[in-house]
Amino acid sequence: MQLYLSSYEYELFRNPRKILNYRKEIIDNRSILIVEVDQLIIGQKFGLLDTDISTLYLINRFNEQAFDNLESFPIDVHVLIPKSTRNLLPNSLSDMQNIAWACLYDNIQDAEKHKMI
Repeated sequence: MQLYLSSYEYELFRNPRKILNYRKEIIDNRSILIVEVDQLIIGQKFGLLDTDISTLYLINRFNEQAFDNLESFPIDVHVLIPKSTRNLLPNSLSDMQNIAWACLYDNIQDAEKHKMI
């Protein structure tokens, strides 16, 4: 299944990002979708110096079970990245910072339309 991430509220995600790989994990008793995107995020904007980010941590905003089957789209998510370059593989929500609200889509057409809202 091909997934895309976009947001009309946050310029950083205005253009859909293609998700290259994803996996589900539980962190701090929350369902997390860990995704690798096709466009790097410049880490300096978020205090990560010269480290660019391609791995994002998604937490569902409303439905904890939405990542279980990935069958009902769009899925509203919080987009998180590590807080520090010392811990680029966080294992706790306290090690991450929220950088956006976005939506997860299963096709590029819906992700493109979303940015027009």
